[in-house]
Amino acid sequence: MKVALAVWNGRISPVFDVSRELLVIDIRGGRESGRTYVHFSNDHPMHKVRRLVEMDVEVLLCGAVSRHLSAALEANGIRLLGFISGEIESVIAAYLEGRLPSAEMSMPGYRPARRRRREKFRVKKGRI
Repeated sequence: MKVALAVWNGRISPVFDVSRELLVIDIRGGRESGRTYVHFSNDHPMHKVRRLVEMDVEVLLCGAVSRHLSAALEANGIRLLGFISGEIESVIAAYLEGRLPSAEMSMPGYRPARRRRREKFRVKKGRI
């Protein structure tokens, strides 16, 4: 299995859409078996998706990502774990231990979408 991490200065890149570097790790038997750094030649979103597909990446760990790019990744069978922050080695360890996503490695201010309960408002006769 291959897992890619969008990286910048030894940390998860804050925005995947403009990220230019990936760390691709091979995982076998629940352990890391190899690493490769990959540089994107341009910022075009579909170029990034094509590269990930060509490398047989199954999971992408990254910071923020646009809805358009997120949809393209999912449409191509790549599982996205976004809005992650932290040092690369800590994120890899957390992933291998099954601790992602986690509150301590989420981007500041990020809260997962919650289902909102729709309240029914009724207007009574003669009242506004």
